[in-house]
Amino acid sequence: MADIPPDPALWGIKLAHLLAGFVGGLARSLTRPGGSFARHMSAAVVGAVVAGYGTPIGAHFAARWLAAPDLPAASVEGMVGFVLGLIGMSLCEAAIRWVRLWRDGPPPGWRPPPWPR
Repeated sequence: MADIPPDPALWGIKLAHLLAGFVGGLARSLTRPGGSFARHMSAAVVGAVVAGYGTPIGAHFAARWLAAPDLPAASVEGMVGFVLGLIGMSLCEAAIRWVRLWRDGPPPGWRPPPWPR
């Protein structure tokens, strides 16, 4: 009996997870109006990276939560990779907004008022 070949991987990450995250990040980017080609591609890359590293643990928890014996593990991994691609790009945009807010110093009202003299 022949051995089953391993899943193709890139730097230890399954290509299926990267592809699902790439598509999720691209879908998230395309739902936002405007933007350049570079913005859409960077969103897809961020989604792929988040899904590539987060899918193994996310799929484990999703499979336990769904607990469907007739649902193959590959389907759960693809679904989780896509969702993590969507979420990863949203988290990246939130981090960029936070950094831009703090770029020129903390927002007003962050520090307590000065002591009265």
